Amino acid sequence: MRPNPLMLCLPCLLAACTQVQTTRITDLVDQPLKTTELPGWEWTKAPLRANARYAMYRAHTASQRKERLGDYYYLDWYDAEPQQPVKIVMRYTQALTGMTVQTRTIDIPAPRQKAGTRSAHFFFSGPERAKGGDIMTWRIDLYSGGVLKDHRQSYLWE
Repeated sequence: MRPNPLMLCLPCLLAACTQVQTTRITDLVDQPLKTTELPGWEWTKAPLRANARYAMYRAHTASQRKERLGDYYYLDWYDAEPQQPVKIVMRYTQALTGMTVQTRTIDIPAPRQKAGTRSAHFFFSGPERAKGGDIMTWRIDLYSGGVLKDHRQSYLWE
C-alpha cells in the first residue's frame, strides 16, 4: 500500500508551525543620501528613490535639502518578549572624529501589547553630519531584559 503524501509532510508542517521565535534583528538597511538629486526612474533604483523622497519630504529650499543629506539606518526586529524592556544601541565612528566611538540609544519600555515585528531607525544628517562627517563603522546591539539578543555590524567594525 502506498503512503499518503500528506501524511509524509505532516511532521514538517508541525515543526514549522511550532518554531520558537526569539528576539532578534530581522533586517537592517543602510541608505546613504549623498545628493539632493533624486535617483533615476529605473526599477533597480526604486528603494533609493523612495528613501530620498522620504528624507526630502517638506524640504523646500536648497539649504533645507542639503541639511537632509546623510546616513539613514532602518532596523526591523522581532520582539518575542514584550514583557521585557528593550534597548537598541548603535555605536559608530565618523570620518571627521577619528576612532572616537560614539553611541546612540533607543529605549523601548515594557510592557508592550504583544509579540511581533517592530521597527527603529537612526538618522545622521544636518549639523551633526557636518561636524562629524559620514559614518565609517557601526555596530547595532539589541538587548531584551538587559541581555544581548542579537547584533549587526559593518565589516570594518572591530
